[in-house]
Amino acid sequence: MPDFVYDIPLKDLAIYFALIAVASIFFGILIVKPILRLLMGSGSGLNEAIGYGTSAFSLFYGLLLGLLTVAAYQNSERVKQAILSEATAISAFYADMNMYPEPVRSDLKEMLRDYVLFTIYKEWPAHREGKFLDGGTNRANAVRQRLATFEPRTESQKIIHAEVINNFQTFIQARQQRLMGVITAIPDVLWYAVLVGAAINILLLVALRMPLRQQFVLGTTTAFFLGVILFVIVALDRPLRGVSGLDPGPIRLLWDRQMIWDEPLADFRSRAHG
Repeated sequence: MPDFVYDIPLKDLAIYFALIAVASIFFGILIVKPILRLLMGSGSGLNEAIGYGTSAFSLFYGLLLGLLTVAAYQNSERVKQAILSEATAISAFYADMNMYPEPVRSDLKEMLRDYVLFTIYKEWPAHREGKFLDGGTNRANAVRQRLATFEPRTESQKIIHAEVINNFQTFIQARQQRLMGVITAIPDVLWYAVLVGAAINILLLVALRMPLRQQFVLGTTTAFFLGVILFVIVALDRPLRGVSGLDPGPIRLLWDRQMIWDEPLADFRSRAHG
């Protein structure tokens, strides 16, 4: 699916899909149907022949649409869960920093706050455009390096440090799963099959031999529903892409509820808008 489709607001996109689907019926009946009559004839057995031809096609095409809808929904839910897992891991990681001595505690907490602000205000807008930024990875690596410089001196510090390392690994895994949402998409070859199948479906509808009014009503109703299904698949595809992609709600909530109180006002303004 072309990238510009994901930049269209969902309400407008739903209208466009419905209008295109319904307009294809009008175009088919007025322009394509006369051509099909010349090729296929208009005998009394035409509808029966079309029925035989569409029985298997409808089964496989309906199965394809159903599987793609489920796959797109599962991809969206998987990325949504990754965002929540990343926020949860950062929250636990940030809370564990209170058990470190100074200056390690302040350094790590500041680095995590910087990472969260970068994710919300810099990385997420890039995700909307289908892009990655190196800043998030660089900040995560800086946290890793700062952790590596700390040498526990007591048994309790060793236990705490091991738990922090484990939470950090959980955070990295959730982050990678979230980043995969930028490139998660239905393959182009499947979109090709879906669009070709939609065109064949419209052709079979307009090829039926029936009164014009009935064909308009039946055709527009079926085409409208087909447009809705295609819209749903597009809306769920590319979970982070476009103006209607998933938002960083859990990460923003983490900042508002846990981190903002430790951030000096001047530093917050400079890092959020700089």
